[in-house]
Amino acid sequence: MNIRHFHEVPGRHYKTPKEIWGFRLPAAAGHPQAVARRTLSANASRLGLDGLMRSLRLRRIIRSLGAWHVIFSQRHLGKYIHRAYVTVHMDSRRAVYLIKSRAVPRPLLPDVDTARVGVRGARERALRAIRRRADVVRTIDHDEVWYPVRTRLHLAYKFRFHRHSPAEDWIVYIDANTGDVLMKYDNLSEDGAKAHVFVPNPVVALGGWKSLLDEDGQPVARVPPTAYSPVRLLDLERSGVLDGTRVSTALTRNRVRRRDLDFRCRSHQQGFEEVMVYHHLDRAIRYVESMGYRGPRAVFKEPLKVNARATRDDNSWYSPGTRSLGFGIGDVDDAEDGETILHEFGHAIQDAICPDFGQSQEAAAMGEGFGDYFAASFFADRKTKGRSVLINAVMTWDGILCSDTSHKDRAPCVRRVDEQITYESFDHSARADEHDNGEIWSATLWEIWNAIGRATADRIIVESHFQLDGFCTFAKGARAILDADRNLYKGRHLKRLRTIFRRRGIGPVD
Repeated sequence: MNIRHFHEVPGRHYKTPKEIWGFRLPAAAGHPQAVARRTLSANASRLGLDGLMRSLRLRRIIRSLGAWHVIFSQRHLGKYIHRAYVTVHMDSRRAVYLIKSRAVPRPLLPDVDTARVGVRGARERALRAIRRRADVVRTIDHDEVWYPVRTRLHLAYKFRFHRHSPAEDWIVYIDANTGDVLMKYDNLSEDGAKAHVFVPNPVVALGGWKSLLDEDGQPVARVPPTAYSPVRLLDLERSGVLDGTRVSTALTRNRVRRRDLDFRCRSHQQGFEEVMVYHHLDRAIRYVESMGYRGPRAVFKEPLKVNARATRDDNSWYSPGTRSLGFGIGDVDDAEDGETILHEFGHAIQDAICPDFGQSQEAAAMGEGFGDYFAASFFADRKTKGRSVLINAVMTWDGILCSDTSHKDRAPCVRRVDEQITYESFDHSARADEHDNGEIWSATLWEIWNAIGRATADRIIVESHFQLDGFCTFAKGARAILDADRNLYKGRHLKRLRTIFRRRGIGPVD
């Protein structure tokens, strides 16, 4: 089908359209790839694809919620051309409405592909270019490709090198005729500043806690190197301190500053707590955003401020007044445990959605229970080592001294999310501990998590907060979860949710 009325974005070097849009062809029958090829063939002259249709190889077909996206890569003399692709976009009825092209026109394609530099020599030049020895990085693969520089294609070797620690993932293109470096880049270096963290803590990382206690039964001063994970700190400003678009450690005294954005340090060194809170809070906020709470629906409108070393006491908090987090350094530093960080972050979520949440006895317990639940849910997939022991325990590094003598097979932890308790055990006395009462709520939410899965459970539980208030009860919280399921999933999980609430003695919920 010929495209007649459209808008065009001209290419800079090839003088062919990079993009044509502003049209919509009639719906077509057939497989998306067939529809895409027919459309490209019918409009080859307009797109600069004359004589190139056979060189387009299907790379991928993507089905989004409302459209099909067909991606082709261009080959020449049996080799792929770097970044030479053509994409055809069509709606669910297969009506094409957009075409993008980076294909190299036929007159610019070389006639021969003879290489003067061998693979071995090219690899040595590539390693010199990134200043790495062959015994330091591993060569994942290499391939011969065409590399475009303006209007000329260079026959080149593409090398990929990987290093586990510090994490590096290099791609280097070497001209196969001159040996020159055409391009080099580290995939990971573009993703943010380098850092080492616990994910979420040393107990989970090592799959147990006994090696983390010294002869006196105290936490070891130096955590084994294998407990650390290399990560990237995303969206940092270039100031050298931990200020980003979602998190800032601005409230921390004597802040760590790294002009080179290299924040790799150990837990006994300055700045580690700041790195931990920045990384884990940034990831958690991104996760909340991934549920759909972004843009106008964003839960957090500005960076969350944190004091990573707020007190010498063994205590951490979220302050609704300043909308900030503070972490204590008594016993084990609270900010050394990612689950402690995300427990406090749970309070921040609730306050951002429902200001001043937790003013009644039951609401306060729900706040503590939700914090434990969110931390357990977020890191559940990391608890593969010793899973049966660690999966239901939260804050195992922060609470490594809190051993349960009545259950010797249980991991030391601050709290658990699998206690078999019901609302009947709720302590309504004036001296009641909201953390103890909160275990009823966290166990209820965790049972929902196991029944319907993390993604669904997290989404309806977070969504439920939008209809709560600062003085809510367990029953109102349960009812809000049922309403959230109705609104998000048309009540698909109502039967299982009601069963769980009845078993926990929470109600009435309808």
